[in-house]
Amino acid sequence: MKAAVTTENRGFEVVDLPDLTPGPDELVIRVAACGVCGSDVKAQLYAPAGMVMGHELGGEIVAVGSRANGWHTGTNIAVLPVFSCGSCRYCTAGVVSHCPQIRYIGMGPAGGFAELAVVPARHAFALPVGMPGSYSALVEPFAVGLHGVHSADIGPGDDVLIVGAGGVGLTTLVWALQKGGVRITVADLDPRRREFALAMGASDVLESASGAEPAGYDVAIECVGRPELVQACQAALRPLGRLVVSGACAEPTPVEPVTALLKELTIRYSVCYRPDEFREVIDAFASGAVDPSVVIGPTLQLDRIAEAFDLVRDAAVEGRVLVSPNT
Repeated sequence: MKAAVTTENRGFEVVDLPDLTPGPDELVIRVAACGVCGSDVKAQLYAPAGMVMGHELGGEIVAVGSRANGWHTGTNIAVLPVFSCGSCRYCTAGVVSHCPQIRYIGMGPAGGFAELAVVPARHAFALPVGMPGSYSALVEPFAVGLHGVHSADIGPGDDVLIVGAGGVGLTTLVWALQKGGVRITVADLDPRRREFALAMGASDVLESASGAEPAGYDVAIECVGRPELVQACQAALRPLGRLVVSGACAEPTPVEPVTALLKELTIRYSVCYRPDEFREVIDAFASGAVDPSVVIGPTLQLDRIAEAFDLVRDAAVEGRVLVSPNT
């Protein structure tokens, strides 16, 4: 099979690798599409040579492990991209991303930037017959946004501030609308992203979160990962407001404890997703409640993977950049 592997000079090389066979509880899929995430761009800088990256993946089952009961070749699936133990307190509670034995597909186990991928049958989710194969790569990013909205407990009548109109911010916007948010403001420095957010249903947009109406929102979701943005969100929240941090930040993040105290704010962090959220995303795609096609950006062949990473790194396009290894 063809696969894009990382190189010592932080690039990619398309090479021939042996075809894959599934373990007893695994499936092999022919990858229909795999998205390039901002976290992939960051992780590439630290990836050892020879790694097959890519965690936003899905495709058609071509081989079934001996214990993967109920699965059949020809079924199109989306993949929750972790191998977990399946039996710890976190797995049994459905928060598989906190399993102490977790291994992330594309961050160790080979990922979706290849013609074939091995995935855990436990974390495979069948797509309805006739759903475009490219949608399989969109379930994961939409599940990220849904998890953030669930963490914020957004409901009918809420006024919501979303900081950031990248991949996480836009899927958060979609779900905030679905859950009944009334006024949904999106803040982003990039004017193209602000226009895209308006086209996707935002009530209004801002260049900076610091320009948000003071005490004007019930919920604020920070989707960028910059330390100064948490304070801006605190200022924008009403008493009893909810702040969810979905953006990954490696720097210390200041919080104004007096503001949080006097307003009785709830501050939570949101990462990854739950299996039931994958099912909810697929059901919304199938029913038409959510149209994932609006976030599809360029789709490139495997030999253009470096270009795909550059597009995401430079924020040169709106929507998700996909790689289609079998085109």
